[in-house]
Amino acid sequence: MARSPEAVSTRDCDGGWYAIRPLGFVCAGLDASIRLDDPVARAIEVEPDRSRALPYAYAFTRSSVPNYLEVPTLAQQLELEDELAAASLGAARVEAVGVSPGGAKSALAVGPAPFVETPADDVFGGTVSDGPPWWLDGGRRIGNLAPFEPIPGAIVANVSPRHAGVALLGTFVAGAAANRRRFAVTTDARLLPADALTSEHGSTFQGRDLRELGLPVAFGWRRGARFWKVVGDRLVPGPALEPRAFVPLSGTVRMLAGDRLVETRDGQWLRSADLHVAAKPRELPKLAQDNRRWIDVSITNQVLVLWEGEQPVYATLVSTGKDGLGDPRHTQSTPQGTFSIQRKHVTTTMDSDAADAQFELRDVPWVMYFKGGYALHGAYWHDDFGTPRSHGCVNLAPIDARHVFEWSLPHVPEHWHGAYASEGFGAGTTLRVGR
Repeated sequence: MARSPEAVSTRDCDGGWYAIRPLGFVCAGLDASIRLDDPVARAIEVEPDRSRALPYAYAFTRSSVPNYLEVPTLAQQLELEDELAAASLGAARVEAVGVSPGGAKSALAVGPAPFVETPADDVFGGTVSDGPPWWLDGGRRIGNLAPFEPIPGAIVANVSPRHAGVALLGTFVAGAAANRRRFAVTTDARLLPADALTSEHGSTFQGRDLRELGLPVAFGWRRGARFWKVVGDRLVPGPALEPRAFVPLSGTVRMLAGDRLVETRDGQWLRSADLHVAAKPRELPKLAQDNRRWIDVSITNQVLVLWEGEQPVYATLVSTGKDGLGDPRHTQSTPQGTFSIQRKHVTTTMDSDAADAQFELRDVPWVMYFKGGYALHGAYWHDDFGTPRSHGCVNLAPIDARHVFEWSLPHVPEHWHGAYASEGFGAGTTLRVGR
């Protein structure tokens, strides 16, 4: 919901509150507030940064870890964190025989020192002198915001499995009762031990603007690929072609010694099998008119092209469903067909408890749903774009995902977290997914 100090509130929505906006009104419900001085709004006032490829700081859990609602005491940490308890016992046994622990970071230290050393670069922000935020002073002063409903009185709201992805608002160092351990604050105001996290900065890969280049273009793919010169009826090897390197093509194709070769615009040659190619379709769809924006995704080539009418404007690599061209009703494949973006979210959580596909990825960025739970979205958990590997969605590198999110419709206004295709926000951009 937009943060507008001019918002007018009144009772409506079956007794709830609503806020007047330039585009209409938003129902808040009886358990919500539109007051900017509300304790919850003050506690998590850090909004996602839409100017960056990743709107939050992200990390992965190194092991199964409790999600605390308040700062746990040392005794509670030892009770609830199995690996910590084991490390603590190991350190105690070492001290009992008068031998130095040797600087083991996982061992529990005696006295006021933190039991896990704060990393020198402290990728989660802050310094070792940072104290707990005001809403944790004397116990938790705001309600549970997580989707998991804990038992009344519990200090843990669920346990994240190993390699769960989380987004963070910042960190702090707890007091002496918690042995001055550093904790990270998640976007839904849960606390995770910072030493149980590994920072994740996301892929730096990105596609290329096509407004001056046009199509066809290609991205290097196979390792060991290289450019070639054609001399008579033989190929002479040239420089190496790096994986994912961008190469404009001339459109000329020839067969030589059983290989299909494509010509680059500077007169060199490449094997088609070493590339992911984005080429102009033989026939453009009817929607390609009047500068209308549309998106074309090729499952076979693992490429996405943004179009404005008949003009290609951007191309990049993607990762579609890992089961390729299979039936998405029975496999982890991306649906084929023509769709439109139905709704967009700056971030949303994606998870699965299925036996063959368990994962927890919080605050997945730049999400654009086009069919049920299928979406175009950023992926901060891998750097394998160009390889089918998703559960059916279309994965983009964070830089590309942000670009597509801001370019496509419906438009998400500044300070808003999402929008649905509608008269107020605009019809959703058309997406064509094919072979």
